[in-house]
Amino acid sequence: MGVSGCIQLKKGIMPGLLLIPDITGFIKYINEADLQYSQITIALLLEAILKNNKLGLQVSEIEGDAILFYSFKKDYTVDEIIEQCFLMHRAFHHQLKQIIETDCSCGACTLLGELSLKFILHYGELGSVMINDFCKLYGKEVIIAHRLLKNDLALKEYILATEDFFTQYGTNYIRNLQFEKTSQVIDEVGIINYRFLKFY
Repeated sequence: MGVSGCIQLKKGIMPGLLLIPDITGFIKYINEADLQYSQITIALLLEAILKNNKLGLQVSEIEGDAILFYSFKKDYTVDEIIEQCFLMHRAFHHQLKQIIETDCSCGACTLLGELSLKFILHYGELGSVMINDFCKLYGKEVIIAHRLLKNDLALKEYILATEDFFTQYGTNYIRNLQFEKTSQVIDEVGIINYRFLKFY
């Protein structure tokens, strides 16, 4: 990853983009599927997401069922970021379909149909520190993004973007997407306003 995408701790903080693709159904899948095969299928799905990172976002962490992408670049458009989510979503389901169509009857493969993908988009002040070649992000905004993975939406696949994200990047979509507005109280943080778009 290198030092270029990370701020040294002594240099303070910078505003940045957070994008988190998260596999829904991961815990149930790991609990019920054979570990030997499930680790391979999850790796293939995460690799499909990583290979379709067309914006060149930096990776802070791979967290088992999620990838924490970030960027301090300010010249992305809202359409580019939303399209990045759609691209990763298509790649995830293309890989999922390929695995399912192998006609394998092992527990790991028969349970794959229950997996889905959602996205969290947030923007705010990020702290970071280099640990060897690894950029570790920290701060309130990172906590907010992770907390929003456990939200009140009764949906499996969607893009959830905070109002802080839209304040930075705007709301003019080329595709005229209809995001719905809502909010949620996060313990020790407060009310977070966000919008969400369901995948069809």
